[in-house]
Amino acid sequence: MRGKKSQLIAGLVLITVGALFILDRLFILEIYISWPLIMVAVGVALFLLNPHSLASWIVGGIGVVLFIVNFVIAFFPEVEAWSDLVWPTILVIIGVLLLYRYYKTPAPKPPSKPQPAKQEDPGGKIEETPKNPG
Repeated sequence: MRGKKSQLIAGLVLITVGALFILDRLFILEIYISWPLIMVAVGVALFLLNPHSLASWIVGGIGVVLFIVNFVIAFFPEVEAWSDLVWPTILVIIGVLLLYRYYKTPAPKPPSKPQPAKQEDPGGKIEETPKNPG
C-alpha cells in the first residue's frame, strides 16, 4: 500500500512541475511566481490519501497563500508591504486549526466493566457468576 501512496504523490508533483515548466516556456506564468503550486499538489495528494489529515490542509494552504503572495508581488508591486504579515498569519491559522482539532476530537471513553456471565444450573435456574479472568 505504501507504494501506491508514493505513486500518487509523485504523479501529482510531476504533473504540476511539468505544467509549471510548460507555462514558464510559453511565457504565461513564470516559475518563480508559481512554485508554491507544487506545495498545493502535495497537499491535494495528501488529502486524497486521507481526507481527515490536518497535514494536507496545512501544506496545501501554505502553498495557496504563498502563490497568492508571489502573484500579488509580481503583478502589483505597490502592495508588497502587506506581504510582511503572511508568515505570522499562517502561524495563527495553523494554531487555530490545531486548537479546533483538539476541541473537536472526543475524549477517549474509559474501558467498560466486564458483564457477569450467566450460567444455567441443572435445576433450571439461571445463576449469575462473574467471569474468571484466569
